[in-house]
Amino acid sequence: MGEARRRGRPRDATADLAILEATRDLLIENGYARLSMEGVAARTGVGKPTVYRRWPSKGALVADALHHSLLATAPGHAATPPDTGDIERDLRTWHAAYTRITTDPRTVPLVLALTAAAAESPDDAEVLYRQLSGPQHRALTDRLRAAADAGQLRADIDLEDLDAVADALIGALLYQLLRGNVVTSGRRASALVDILLAGLRD
Repeated sequence: MGEARRRGRPRDATADLAILEATRDLLIENGYARLSMEGVAARTGVGKPTVYRRWPSKGALVADALHHSLLATAPGHAATPPDTGDIERDLRTWHAAYTRITTDPRTVPLVLALTAAAAESPDDAEVLYRQLSGPQHRALTDRLRAAADAGQLRADIDLEDLDAVADALIGALLYQLLRGNVVTSGRRASALVDILLAGLRD
């Protein structure tokens, strides 16, 4: 009997997927402020405890919903810059992909929802950084450090400088989305890469 109960406990991937898709749909329809765990449960047709067992907070749920949406929109999305040995080409390739994915109409409401989640709760902000922004930030600084070690950037660049560059590359596009400048974000992103590369090389 106990063995049968244990076999019945494994997490249901189908239910997880339905919850994530319901979260995405509700965010697009109503925004982060009106999203609730109860609403997600109702849309999915599961009990509220089912949602809370999987995600301890609304921010954690939204983070997973965005990650799922990114995988569906762009499998292998641009979390890690390529390393062809040419830092300019690699930064432009990565930032173009990052801009295209982040400004996709299916992604924008989720990105804005994550911003709201981070502002609302320090705990959620930490979860969001750990799951989404943190790995991307580390990948960028690692790629820039490799370029500096290869002599493609200024020799006096330190880790703090590289952190600031990664902040600018990731954060500038978010600022454009918050201002509603999705249409011009691609051109501005390209200009930002030009400016940062000039500073890194001088």
